[in-house]
This record gives sequence, C-alpha cells and structure tokens, in this order.
Amino acid sequence: MLRAKRDALGGAACKAIPSLGEIEGRVMILELVALTSLSRLLHDHERHGRLELIKAMRHAIDRKCHDARLCGQDTRSAEEYAEELLASAQEQADQQATLRKHC
Repeated sequence: MLRAKRDALGGAACKAIPSLGEIEGRVMILELVALTSLSRLLHDHERHGRLELIKAMRHAIDRKCHDARLCGQDTRSAEEYAEELLASAQEQADQQATLRKHC
C-alpha cells in the first residue's frame, strides 16, 4: 500500500518493502507534481526570471548529485533526466502562454 508516512507507522508496517509497482507509482506522482509545478512556475516568470530559475535548479541538481556521491554515469543520467523534465515544463509553460493570448 502506498503510504507517505510509512516510517512513522512503527512495527511491521514500517519495515514493509514496497513493491516495484509502488515505487513506480511514487516516481510517477513525483514526476507529475514536479512537471506541473515547474510549468506553472516558469509560466509565471518573465523570460529573464525563467533563465535564472532554470540556472538555479541545474546548480541544485549538480550539488545534490555531488552530495549523494553518484558516479559519473549516474550523475549524467540524472542531469539528462532533469534537462528533459525542464524542457517539458518549459514547453507546457509556453503552450499555456500561447493559449492565454488567443483567449
């Protein structure tokens, strides 16, 4: 069962190993929340603010990968995924702006 507070449950419930489906579900939800939040955030910022925001996020991603001591390949993979997520969020933000101009 998906539980956001699994560690706080105590007993056998906190020791349960999540299934692959649970993990995939969590990742899917996190990606959806991140993409929706990023696209709205990018939509609400002017062009210069967007560039600064993206730069700050990339820096934070690099720092987190370094702090987690990811190997070079894993760091590159995480950075590529972040780039895809940022590009998709930017595309959605641009589409929202275009739709609002036409309405």
